[in-house]
Amino acid sequence: MSTEMLKDALDFDLIADVFVSESISASPAELHGQLCGYLASGVTLPLEDWLTMVAEFCDIEGWKEDASRAAIVELYTATLTLFQNGEYALVPCISDEDAELCERGVTLSQWAHGFLAGYGLSGQKKELNDETKQVLRDFANISAMQADMRSLESNNDNETDLTELVEYVRLSAMMLYSEHHQVNPNVDHTKQNSLH
Repeated sequence: MSTEMLKDALDFDLIADVFVSESISASPAELHGQLCGYLASGVTLPLEDWLTMVAEFCDIEGWKEDASRAAIVELYTATLTLFQNGEYALVPCISDEDAELCERGVTLSQWAHGFLAGYGLSGQKKELNDETKQVLRDFANISAMQADMRSLESNNDNETDLTELVEYVRLSAMMLYSEHHQVNPNVDHTKQNSLH
């Protein structure tokens, strides 16, 4: 599957639509952040365990629609593939450029909050190096900025700052992942997981 197709599976609006059809009030950005944080901590996360985590996170018993489950499976497989293929093409599942700047900022904060939660949930208690500690501190600061992001005015300076912040988050998540995992350019998890 091409990198662009993989990135399409991480589209915020796509996951938001799933949440609407499933009556889920949680944040799609936070859910994706949690997945990324868990994976970046260095532990393996089998698909079934991820689906159990999603059900707990979203407070649901099961999926009303098969298409919803398929989209969540695809979110997982695309994220894993983008982490592993060495192209550094992973993108956080946050509101895109069409959304208001403040909404993009809020979803970035939610993603960072989810990342920290996922990292913590993984149970990794190893000594963290200074770089990892700094990234996690930065993510905590971004996570704490939700109120500030809500009042973010749309202007070129804020646009530039937010773009740089998204890029920092994106690259930092992949850096943490690559510290614990081998990069494998030929991997494509979308081929390995059946949707049934």
